[in-house]
Amino acid sequence: MLKSERTARITRIHFNGELRENSELNLPRDASHHLITVLRTRQGDVIDLFNGDGLNYRATVMDTGLRSSGKRALLQVHRSTAANTESPVDITLVQGISRGDRMDTTLRQSVELGVTHLQPIHTRHSAPELDERRRAKKVQHWQSIVVSASEQSGRAALATLAPPISLKQWLSDVAVSGKAGPTRYVLAPTAEHSLRSGLDNCAKSASGRPAANSGKPGIVLIIGPESGLDADEIEQVVHSGARAVSVGPRILRTETAGPACIALAQAILGDLG
Repeated sequence: MLKSERTARITRIHFNGELRENSELNLPRDASHHLITVLRTRQGDVIDLFNGDGLNYRATVMDTGLRSSGKRALLQVHRSTAANTESPVDITLVQGISRGDRMDTTLRQSVELGVTHLQPIHTRHSAPELDERRRAKKVQHWQSIVVSASEQSGRAALATLAPPISLKQWLSDVAVSGKAGPTRYVLAPTAEHSLRSGLDNCAKSASGRPAANSGKPGIVLIIGPESGLDADEIEQVVHSGARAVSVGPRILRTETAGPACIALAQAILGDLG
């Protein structure tokens, strides 16, 4: 057992690059600052690195880099182990872009709950579309949330975050791919059927139709922003092959709805509980 490996919780850091057993690497300056200054990691401490390949790489801090001009921590990578933290069900969240920090909350909690794919969409009640520069900055911010939530939750595979598109474009993409593939559910408070009943049916039929890219059973959840999706938007989504469902008698905030639906799906089809 390595020095400092007896601690209750091992610090985890995402590394955007190749990781190899029995090798040395220098963390980028931002990651080094977070590890050494924010998390107060010291020389000799043991941490876990991950790069999205599904493995955790155990490493030791050989030099904090505080005395060097580059301020980059030097790590010795030892061994890799499978994380085994990915859900057996492939969950895609198609989320109407909300205002303020609501979208941040949705992304963070969705990643913690095991979402596989994230597709932000612009709908009638979404936050206004940004120009190209600000849109790129916003997506970069969202990606940092995906990474930090993965670090916190122990996931070693990153949920994919697609560039924002319009609901119209998403429906067009669905039309091209056809109605095959994962079962799609659109949240509609007045829907006659519940998400639970739909997921129960998936569970009874050997967990539903597989996702094309993973081969695992898959579902797609479509959630509106604050004020939800308008009736004609829901109708368009249903016409594309989705099923309109509700999640109970109470109206949920947009930042609550997505994670709540993911949690329900994980409890019935996945590995929650």
